[in-house]
Amino acid sequence: MAGLQDPDVVDLVAQDADGRYLVVMVEERPWGADPDQPRQLREKINAYAGFVLDGELARRHPEIGLGADVRIQLNCPQQPEGEIAAIAQHAAAQLGRLGIGFAVRVLPAKPGAR
Repeated sequence: MAGLQDPDVVDLVAQDADGRYLVVMVEERPWGADPDQPRQLREKINAYAGFVLDGELARRHPEIGLGADVRIQLNCPQQPEGEIAAIAQHAAAQLGRLGIGFAVRVLPAKPGAR
């Protein structure tokens, strides 16, 4: 996965059990591991919003279609705090106004990961 370091790559497109389409960004590093993480997160969120809003998601995945229920999701190893949490909250508010959901999903650490 490209992760936050590459805002031009969509890490994953999926559909959840409720039929909502997810455009997922993956951050495997712990928060604070890189001083550029806040900037990288903002860039990735903006890129994903553009991907959804400009119709590129629907073009690449015609089964989704324009106007589908879409959520941008940040998968990460720990709950965001401080600046990262503020970025996530701001994104949720701004994207919500555009009809796009935003959520953070904290995933358990992979076996053998530090």
